[in-house]
Amino acid sequence: MIGAVVLVLGFVLFQALTSARVFFRNVDEAVAERAELGDQTFRMQGVVVSEPAEDNRGAITFAIAFNDVEAEIVHVGEEPSDLFELGMPVVVEGHWQGDLFTSQQILVKHSESYVADNEERPGVGENGVDGEPASDPGVG
Repeated sequence: MIGAVVLVLGFVLFQALTSARVFFRNVDEAVAERAELGDQTFRMQGVVVSEPAEDNRGAITFAIAFNDVEAEIVHVGEEPSDLFELGMPVVVEGHWQGDLFTSQQILVKHSESYVADNEERPGVGENGVDGEPASDPGVG
């Protein structure tokens, strides 16, 4: 009886760990491993190198690059934030469909100088929010 419970718990843990795993690749690695990755979902990092444009289906198309290798992206998920623009480092999550990478999620690195750029906002000043010392800009 105990052996069966341990076996079931082991199987559930194995399934949870393997199905929740999302690979992370730089553009150059993802392009080089395109055939091996197939239609597996993974995250790809790069810098936006072409102006994002909306196509007639409402998808956003753009290119990202890393180490002088580019990948064409078709984003069909939720529209990215206003911070998404040319030259911005991004991480896209999705999979290859032929030579195109179909993305369902775009993660955009935010600026580290929010407080300094918005000192006129009530409650924000040199000392941070509401007079408290400013936190490390690399956190959060």
